[in-house]
Amino acid sequence: MNLINPKKTLESKEGVVEVKNYINKIKLIKNLYTKGSNTAGEICSEVGISLPTVNSLLTDLIKSGEIVKDGRAQSQGGRKPDLYRLSDDSFYIVSIDINKYNITAAIYGSDNKAVTEAKTLKIKLNNEEETFDKICDFLEEIIRESGYENDKIIAIGISMPGMIDSINGINHTYLNFGKLNLVANFEQRLNKKVFLENDARAMTLAEFKFGHNEGYKNVLGIFIGWGIGLGIMIDGKIYQGASGFAGEFSHSPIFESSDITCACGKKGCLDSIASGTAIVKKAKEAVITDMESILARMANENEMTPELVVNAALAGDQRAITILSQVGLDLGRGISILIQLLNPKLIILGGIVAEAKHYLTTPIQQALNIYSMAKSRENTEITLYKLGREVGLLGGVAIVNDKIFEDIIQS
Repeated sequence: MNLINPKKTLESKEGVVEVKNYINKIKLIKNLYTKGSNTAGEICSEVGISLPTVNSLLTDLIKSGEIVKDGRAQSQGGRKPDLYRLSDDSFYIVSIDINKYNITAAIYGSDNKAVTEAKTLKIKLNNEEETFDKICDFLEEIIRESGYENDKIIAIGISMPGMIDSINGINHTYLNFGKLNLVANFEQRLNKKVFLENDARAMTLAEFKFGHNEGYKNVLGIFIGWGIGLGIMIDGKIYQGASGFAGEFSHSPIFESSDITCACGKKGCLDSIASGTAIVKKAKEAVITDMESILARMANENEMTPELVVNAALAGDQRAITILSQVGLDLGRGISILIQLLNPKLIILGGIVAEAKHYLTTPIQQALNIYSMAKSRENTEITLYKLGREVGLLGGVAIVNDKIFEDIIQS
């Protein structure tokens, strides 16, 4: 069954029955991709296809190699029903995690697990076509070196920063050039279906799908790397807003007394005060005043980054701890506004700065106690992300997992 271009395959089908069977097969594959192993009865209920039809389609898909049996489910009385799952080589996707200074990519199987080691390329993210070409060359090399058949790699998921309209495939901040939108540029160059999403939204979706947080319906994901990103989930779905820009709270001018100009052009934005970029700026100033500190010695051997400051704090450097403590208080002030507005059940803190753990979470909680109403925050849980450094790549996977085949299913 051709999955690399299902829309073209659908157009080649003749007759109502043939078209309907193909769409129903796509629905079964989508169900097993998003849900994992499932029984025929559960597929029937979740997809809305009769049980005899589901059994017939499963038989066809087993013969063509997309689906295999996966043991038996727990009995609900009587014989234990068969479980079905996608075969290990049913299809593959390429996941790409892009930030301001590098791109990381890996290939993932239909079980949402990496089948190649992640590779990283240093870049400087901008609006230059040359940067786009470097990214595409890098991806083509990864696909070529993987050894997987090209027609088995059905999609590419891209998680990256910027003001992204994922519905129209546009990043208004980065790689915005030429007559075509970014997704169209990638699809034309790589000849694959491409899904694009803002990094914070993608990572929040990954934590929801793969981080065992799916029991929560109203979730905020706050990811602090070089910048600060926010993903919002309402009733179990990512909220994008009217133009796809929901979540740009880090560019809200919360600190009116600050004279620091943010990258967006305004003064007093949370991003200019509490992001990884701001942390690095403060750390460089701290090193000048104390050249013998742990932070200074670490900076002599490596480039100053948010990760280096976090590692210095974890090693006991008091200046790094102080910087992160102040950042936590400032973040907490911003988060208190989100709690008042959205009343989330769960807030996930992620990104390299969140790996400072209690050096960040304790001052955040202190700020919430000061700036948010007790009733608003009393049922809100705050937790660190569960997916760790892989969250960006799994964000790309989550985008594909969420949106793949939807244009066929809805046709």
